[in-house]
Amino acid sequence: MRFMAEYNVRSDPDAGWLDPDNVATFARTLEEVGFGALAFTDHPAPSAKWLAAGGHETFDPFAALTFCAAVTRRIRLMTHLTVVPYRNPLLQARSMTTVDVLSGGRAIFALGTGYLRSEFAALGVDADERNELFDEAVEVMRKAWTQDVVEHAGRHFHATGQAMLPRPVQRPHPPLWLGGNSGLALDRVARFGQGWAALVGSPQLARSARTASITSTAELAARIRELERRLHTHGRTLAEIDILAPTPAGVLANGWSPAQRLDELARLRDVGVTWAGVVLPGGGFAAAMDSVRRFGAEVVAAL
Repeated sequence: MRFMAEYNVRSDPDAGWLDPDNVATFARTLEEVGFGALAFTDHPAPSAKWLAAGGHETFDPFAALTFCAAVTRRIRLMTHLTVVPYRNPLLQARSMTTVDVLSGGRAIFALGTGYLRSEFAALGVDADERNELFDEAVEVMRKAWTQDVVEHAGRHFHATGQAMLPRPVQRPHPPLWLGGNSGLALDRVARFGQGWAALVGSPQLARSARTASITSTAELAARIRELERRLHTHGRTLAEIDILAPTPAGVLANGWSPAQRLDELARLRDVGVTWAGVVLPGGGFAAAMDSVRRFGAEVVAAL
């Protein structure tokens, strides 16, 4: 099992999360203690109401990942998640290629359809068309990464002879992990994905994210079995797919037990999870990095 942690972006001036030196420290620390990936999420225009209700601030994920690429050598660089319908797919493919090339082929892109209707409206995108936009955009991006000259005439996007050079380091393109728990999301993984980013949490969380609910390891195991069936219909196997699931809430909270965390992670591994997403504690940057170092020494090193 490998581990990913997503950076906290917070405007609290005393917390330290906006200090570029701390962003670099975060990236280097995760690499040093054995994490497989670091991640940034994607909310370019969230509403004040959503932030006040518990939402989170973000950097531009592609710029942040490129920054982290410059201060690391091995760790993978992940979007978790990129909201695909928000952007023109040729621009999005260019941003993703830049991360992959400047990192020496370390990019992973977890993709989602999005769920914040107010954010869709602010960006001039029809939220009701998000699934159609997603599917066509991914088709265009895959053409951009694999064809010498891109031709596309679709409902939402057009390309007439574009040459999308340079190509990514990873061929045919960086790994694409699909987010969401719905049957449609699982079918996308089965058809063309290299990974599945599961959302595990409360039913309220699933409703907010507009996806099917997974509230337990047992329910996650059932969805993995469903994914395996869908893969078989496309001539693929579960061994070809990475599966990312979050660690239990509060995994790095004060007083956490390494033995308990190892037991929880073993249960995830036993049902087929290959990557565990570690949620950093709230509060200040320095305390969060202390928790990461301890987790690396007492949990990552033991697996």
